[in-house]
This record gives sequence, structure tokens and C-alpha cells, in this order.
Amino acid sequence: MCYKAKKMKFIADFHIHSHYSLATSSELTPEHLAHKANVKGIKVIGSGDFTHPKWTAELKEKLIPAEEGLFKLKEEYKLPTTAFDSQETRFLLTAEISNIYKKHDKVRKIHSVIFAPDFEVATKIQNELQKQKFNITSDGRPILGLDVKKMLEMFLDISDRILFVPAHIWTPWFSILGDKSGFNSVEECFEDMSKYIYAVETGLSSDPPMNWLCSFLDKYNLLSNSDAHSPDKLGRNANIFDTTLSYSSIINAIKTGNPTEFIGTINFFPEEGKYHYDGHRKCNICFNPLETIRHNEKCPVCGKKLTVGVMSRVAEISDRINPIERKNRLEFYSLIPLKEILSEISGKSETTKEVTQVYNSLVVKAGSEFNILLNMSIEEIKNLGNEKLTEAIKRMRNREVFIKEGFDGEFGAVKVFGKDEKNAGVKNMLFAETNFETTLTPRNLISFDLEEYHKLKLTFKKEPEKDIIIEKTKFHSQVNEEQEASIGHLEGALLIVAGPGTGKTRTLAFRIANLIEKGVSPENILAITFTNKASLEIKKRIKSIVLEDKMPDVATFHGFGFSILKEYSTKLDRTKDFVIIDDKDKKNILKKIGVKENQVNLIIDGISKVKQNLKEPSDLKDSEAEKIFNIYENILEKENCFDLDDLIYQTVKLFIKFNEILTLYQEKYKWIMIDEYQDINYSQYQLIRMLMPDANPNLCVIGDPNQAIYGFRGADVKFINKFIYDYPASKVYQLKKSYRCSDTILKASGDLVDKTNLIEGLEKGVKIKITELATEKSEAEFIVRTIEQMIGGVSFFSMDSKISGGESRICNTLSYKKSV
Repeated sequence: MCYKAKKMKFIADFHIHSHYSLATSSELTPEHLAHKANVKGIKVIGSGDFTHPKWTAELKEKLIPAEEGLFKLKEEYKLPTTAFDSQETRFLLTAEISNIYKKHDKVRKIHSVIFAPDFEVATKIQNELQKQKFNITSDGRPILGLDVKKMLEMFLDISDRILFVPAHIWTPWFSILGDKSGFNSVEECFEDMSKYIYAVETGLSSDPPMNWLCSFLDKYNLLSNSDAHSPDKLGRNANIFDTTLSYSSIINAIKTGNPTEFIGTINFFPEEGKYHYDGHRKCNICFNPLETIRHNEKCPVCGKKLTVGVMSRVAEISDRINPIERKNRLEFYSLIPLKEILSEISGKSETTKEVTQVYNSLVVKAGSEFNILLNMSIEEIKNLGNEKLTEAIKRMRNREVFIKEGFDGEFGAVKVFGKDEKNAGVKNMLFAETNFETTLTPRNLISFDLEEYHKLKLTFKKEPEKDIIIEKTKFHSQVNEEQEASIGHLEGALLIVAGPGTGKTRTLAFRIANLIEKGVSPENILAITFTNKASLEIKKRIKSIVLEDKMPDVATFHGFGFSILKEYSTKLDRTKDFVIIDDKDKKNILKKIGVKENQVNLIIDGISKVKQNLKEPSDLKDSEAEKIFNIYENILEKENCFDLDDLIYQTVKLFIKFNEILTLYQEKYKWIMIDEYQDINYSQYQLIRMLMPDANPNLCVIGDPNQAIYGFRGADVKFINKFIYDYPASKVYQLKKSYRCSDTILKASGDLVDKTNLIEGLEKGVKIKITELATEKSEAEFIVRTIEQMIGGVSFFSMDSKISGGESRICNTLSYKKSV
């Protein structure tokens, strides 16, 4: 079918994610994305995650071709709404890829956004990555151990219509120009392939004028995208085009930067970004770049190195004082999402029904959110809402806002009204606050003296980033090389990837012993395991190698939670002699409150899911289920009981409600180690995050994504996969030597899980044949036939054979009963 293309003005947001990416909303589906884009006023959105086979299959199922290289939602998948039918969203195939590799003796962590012209090219990219044994199925944003330059070459060999854009280029941890792992220019990264880079993405902590300070970026056009992890975040950064609606026209406009076709960008106020300024969150220190360089990048409170943010990194490698010296400047608009404005005006959360109702009413009248924020006249807005909304929009458009900069992982804030104006009438509003800023115009962009910064920088000698030095430990003769590297890592976040039989327990025990040997007090160390058996084994090993009277705390997750609740049970309306109930007790309680026999197990599972995912009763969609949950909880409180899930659920709630208690545990446990990290569930994950909130804490986790076994208990392997994003300064070590399995078995298992085999066995082992069968029945029949052939008709069960295997792990996290 031939489509007649017409030139039109539209908004596009290309960098988003699907529900297959880690830490994203379950509503990131084509239908919800299309609906929210309509509400926002975005015509073209990226598909996100086209490297993930299941997401690509979902896209193919729910989308149909529209204009060249663009797709739209099938009628049967549209959400039941009529308010925004006139704006029909188009999808363009995009994906974000994370590359982690070493170049010029430095570990690089680079993110890129890839544009593909059609599903055929997207599938070829998937096939090529799988052919090279990269895992593209565990995360919508895959992590590749591949030089980003080589990846660009690989993709252009597949199709020269692909567009390759370095993502959020200034982010400290994962970007091409980031302070922690980036380069000093695009050319340094891509070398001779840099000629195929036409645009870069500004990210949330920078806007176009900040990028204009660097003349080496003049040859690249600036894209702004949301990197949305939920539909509500669509459009917080976006792009404005005036072209025909097609893949070729959009890509051409991005490549050329023609201002009649690529009009400009919509931007989040960069000060809201959580790494905009420098600082030290623990000490409440927030510095602009000039203050940072005056303090030699050291915190004046504790003396440690400050976390250097985006503005400092821009200033460091910039070569301009005045950003408007860049010639090819496109328009840019600094916006605050409408819900944030309404929340500020009303004094209520963005998620409340009141704010949502007002938002929906305004958007329906105006046609879209961006129409209100960008296009409507002040008089038209006045007819829509009240005077405060009108004043707020006017100030936002003029960039007359109050700013609190984000720093060291803490989001900033941008407000349109000062605290003295909050409850004042509009006519009496005064710009009287000393922190009122109007510094976001291009000429006065920088709120510090950039010229003085450059002069001072000439005399400032920046300390080079130092790799952690791993000294030989006293246990050198008892461990292999990989184990010793993990044991000798004293400070900072650490992920140990350890396959079957590679000595996880041994490594963990020796690491604790080494910390004590180096002077860390045992009372400041916490080790958490999943089973009592593992806990006892670690304690036993530590005692055999450390001559200390006092031992570190080693417990299961539930045992740790139990100890906390025992200490603070009165805060949760229990006495210290509370009891832990089991499933039998749960069933008796539910039957007494009228739950039918055939529904009891279902309700028990539902209660566990609520607690394992830290939900509230109000999150249950079924009012009857919410009622049962509340009655059940009231009975537990009345009877002075907790259930097993409460040992984590109630501990987290205790920490949230009583921050002073959380602070006590944060100060007590300066070193934490988690065994079998691949088996944690959401509540356990949040418990760890609360105890270790910093970007680079003394947290060591050990596990293997391919050995997750507790899915029935809410465990989710995604948490080990996202460790390096939660703790971006973390180091990763891998234990490769298996003392349990042969090379042949390990290679076969590696092939089955579609992962490059990185573990070595002690010996080659027997040959293994892998056979794929259609059903469980055919699999059983095949096994029986094979055994019969192997033993020549001898009864299998009569053979005198010894079966050896790995250490079994029993779900035995607590043996506490009513006797406790």
C-alpha cells in the first residue's frame, strides 16, 4: 500500500523502555504507551527494547505498518477512551544497549540508542547478538561486553539505514562523556567510526545550552529523549519536528539538523537531575563546579572525594564561556510536567485523585498536555483554569523558577512559586526569596563564574582515578586467583558472579576474615544467607581462621528481620514474646473469618505476594480481598503474632516509619555481604537498598543469575542483573573455576541458558548429547529408552550406584514456631 506523505509539525520521544527492562513499569505495553503519548501530545515514540525477542513479538502482534518505517496500534488493542482519538501515535523501532568493556586501561560503561528502519533489520540485529553468544533475553536493555565502536561497525554492516546515537552523554556512570567511565570526546571513543555519529542525546541532567559550551560537539545535533521507565514519564524530554511522517524523513532531519525540519527540543530542567551538581549527600554538601574545584574535589565535612556531577564534567572539558557562540543552535524549551505544576498549586501529591481529575479535565479541554505547556496563549490558559495555573505556566515559559539543584544521587526540585507565595493571592505574589533564579537563559546559563573556573582549573591538578589495589592476603595459598581478588577487595560495592561449585561460601567466609584481619570491627559486619545451613557453615569457617572472641552477625534474611522485630516489636503493637505462625495457622485463621476451603490457598498466596512486593491492602484491586487482608492483619496484631513474610515486610515498614531506627542499623553495619543474591525478592531487595543507599557502599553480593530457584517465593533474578545500575561504582569479579562439575557439563549448561560459558571445570568429563523434545511425556519416554540402552536391560533401580551432586538448598529460612 502506498501512503501519501504530508509535511506536519509533531513531537517525538525516541528513548523509552518496555516492561521487559529492569526496574520498569508493567504498563510499558504498546497500548498504554500509545494512550499516554496521545494524552501528552506526542505523535512519534520509540518502541524501546527491540533487541528483546519477546518484546519484538509483542510489537509485531499489536502493531501494523503505517507510514514508511512507522507503525501504529491495531484497533483491537486500543484502550477504551475516546478523548484523544484525533492523535494517533506512531511507533519507530528503537533500543538502548549497554556496553561495558575495557579500553585504554579503563573500564568503559557506554549506553547507546539504536534506530532501526523495520522489523527485518531489528531481527538481524537480534540474530547477530545471539550468534555472538550475548544474552539479550534477561533484560530489555542488554549488557554487552563489546567495544561500542565495534558494535557500531557490526550494526552498519547489517544496514546502513540504522541510526546510532550515544545516550545521555554526560551521565557520570554510563555514558560516552561521563566522569566515571567515559571519554573526553566522541572521536576518542569511536575513532574512525565517529563520522557515522550524527547526533548525541543530552540526558536529564543537561540541556542544549550546557552542551553548547563544548565546541567539539558543534558537529553533532542534540536529541532530547525521556528514557521513560513508565508511561507517565513520556515526554519529559522530547524533540520537535516539521517533516513528512516517515522513518527516512525523521532520520534525515536528525542527521542534517536542518532547522526548518528539526525545530528543536523540549527539556526537563536539568537542575532536577540527580547528578547535576557535585556533592556528598551524607554530609549535605552540594557544590557548583567552582566551589568543588576550590575544595580540591574533597568534602569539607568528612574529607572524602565528592561525587562529581554533570555540570562539573561539562565545565571541565568545555572550551567556551558564552554558549551562544555555537552557530547551529536549535530552539529549546524548558518545561515542568503539568502534574508537577498542579501538585505544587494544590499542595497534594501528583498521584492523588484530586490532581489526576484536574489534570484529565484540563487535558481533555486543551487536546493534550503539551498544547497547554507549549502552544496555548496565556489568555486561552486563563479560560481553562485559574489564575495560579496561568501564572505558573507564564513563569515556566520565561524560566522564572525557584531551583534546588540535584546532587550525589538526590533529585533536585524546580518550583514556580516561592514558600512565601504558596498561600498568597496571585496579585500579591512577590519575587522576594533570595533563592529565586532566572539563570536558565543561554547568556546567563551558568550560576557561577565560568571564566574564573577555567583560570582556577589551570592550577588544579585533578587526582587520577585509581583502580582498587588488591593486595595478597594471608589466605593466598588457600584460594585461587579469582577468589583472592574478591577476598582482597576491601571497600566499595562488589558483585561476585559465581557459578556452581566455584567456592561461594569459602570466598564469603575468607572475605569476612580478611576484613577483620585488616582492622574492621566484627560488630560492623553483617552477612546474610538464605538458609540456616549456609549461615552455620560460614560461621564455622570464620571461627576456624579468625582468632576473635566476638564474631560478625551472620543470619538468614528472616533471622535478621526476626532480630530487629524482637528489638522493636512494641513499635508495631506487639510484645517481645510474639510468635511466628506457619501456613497451618494461616489456614485456621482464614477459615475462622469465613474464607471457603477451596479459596484458602489462593488467599494465602495473595497475602504473601502483597507482603513480598511491599504492597498496601489498598493496592489490591478486589475490595473483598482487601477486606480479608485487613481482618487477617488485625487478628495477627490482636494475637501478638507475625507470619513468615512479616519478618521482612514489617521490618521495612518499621524502617520507613521510624527513620532513627534505620539510621542505627546503617551506622552499625558498615560492611554487608549477601549470599545467593539471585534469589532475593522485592521486599528483601528494598531492605538492602535501605541499609546501603549510597552509590558505592561497602556491599558485597555473590550469586549466579542462572541458578535462581526461589521464584515461588517471589524471588526475581532481575535484582542481581541490575546491581551495577543500583551501585554504578561497583566492581565485578567472576569465579570461573568449578570444583564440582566437569568442563563438558558446564559447556552444555552454558549452551542451554544461551550464555557464553565463563566457568572452567576441573576435568574435561564425559560427552553430553543435548536433545530438544516437544513435550514432557516425550522427554520422559526418551530418558527411559536411553537408560535402557545404556544398561543393557539391567533394572536401573537395582544397580549399586552412587549419585553425587551439588549441595542442596532447602527453603528453611526460619524454624521459629510458637515455642519461640
